[in-house]
Amino acid sequence: MKNRWTLTAVLFGCAWFFFSAPNSIVSHAARLAPGNLAYQGAFRLSGEFNWGARGMVYYPQGNGGAGSLLIIGSDLNQAEFAHVEIPQPIISRDYGSLPVARLLSGMINFDGNIVESVSPDTAFASGIACVPRRGSQGSDKLYGSIDQWYGVVDDTHPTIWFSEMDGSNPRGPYHVGPAALPYHGNKAGDFLFAVPQGYADQYLGGRILVTGKTRGAFNGSMGPTLFAFHPWSEENPVGHTDAVPMLWYRIRYPECAGPNVGDKALCDYPGFTMCDKWEGGGFVESGANRAILLLGIKGLGSNYYGEPPSGACLDSKGYHCDPYQRQVVFYDVDELGQVALGQRDPWTVVPYAVWIPQEFLLNGSDGVSCGQTGDLTVDAAGKRVFMIEKGFGGHLNENAAAVHIWKLN
Repeated sequence: MKNRWTLTAVLFGCAWFFFSAPNSIVSHAARLAPGNLAYQGAFRLSGEFNWGARGMVYYPQGNGGAGSLLIIGSDLNQAEFAHVEIPQPIISRDYGSLPVARLLSGMINFDGNIVESVSPDTAFASGIACVPRRGSQGSDKLYGSIDQWYGVVDDTHPTIWFSEMDGSNPRGPYHVGPAALPYHGNKAGDFLFAVPQGYADQYLGGRILVTGKTRGAFNGSMGPTLFAFHPWSEENPVGHTDAVPMLWYRIRYPECAGPNVGDKALCDYPGFTMCDKWEGGGFVESGANRAILLLGIKGLGSNYYGEPPSGACLDSKGYHCDPYQRQVVFYDVDELGQVALGQRDPWTVVPYAVWIPQEFLLNGSDGVSCGQTGDLTVDAAGKRVFMIEKGFGGHLNENAAAVHIWKLN
């Protein structure tokens, strides 16, 4: 089978390129482009976020109305977050010269051991989102999502919970959609974000929360997923969330990404490897231009499985797909909406652009790096996009984090 994807390379201040897919059925006149984002600089996160910073959400009411970030802390401390001030960023290639963000609160637990109940050893708090009170609720809610990173069984698991904004009274966990395919815990939980209500009403039946994951086996997806769901409208709900798929890719194993034998040309997602991991997402608008952006790590090599080869980024036995890039992929929101409406198959939607931000500090040649990423979040009113870069002090050692800011134009 021939590769069904065509690739056109373009240079626009920083590296980015386009995919084009056949059988497109919607107009693309209002697509956001990497050129719509202007870099503003970066700041550091304090040590509480080393080996963490998986989840982040912009909180407009924070810091006395000036806005703050709610960021999940270290993986070693289950499901803690803090309110983080947004300092004036600076543009510098020296991580040590970046300002350090001040904590506006201590670290706050908001799961009550819910994450550990899913798996005490292999589950992490990974996504975070704020939702205004709904229905009969008396207060706004804080939602969290669970990354079960070693989901090696076909059985599914829940990935969502919520609490009060101060972390109290956690409830859950809840399964995204019914416990039947295509819904599955290996397709949800890595990231969590909200979409505008107008878009949700147009395409998603009013569902404003979106979660996703990449797990190329065990009923997961060989490429990133997006599932939209309704936040709860009552205080103590039971059952699963009401969800609809927007994006997922077929498990084509071993022909796509099989260990040491897979052929990338046979994958639904262009160039998929088992090492790909998408850590953050957001709905981004600049005027009439819109996209859903996903931030993560993309393997550029083969799907090698075994002991780490010389120079590998990871030091454990498993899949090694070196070299790696930190990428931001752009999805057409109307194409994703067509999937949610049942008008096209979810695996037929691919990114229309791939952006390799040269502003990331740990980039090597062509953006190649062992550095990692965290979440992505959007300040819609202020027209800012925040992205977490990780790996400072060594990605296998300190693994500290910085937050980069872009302004939409």
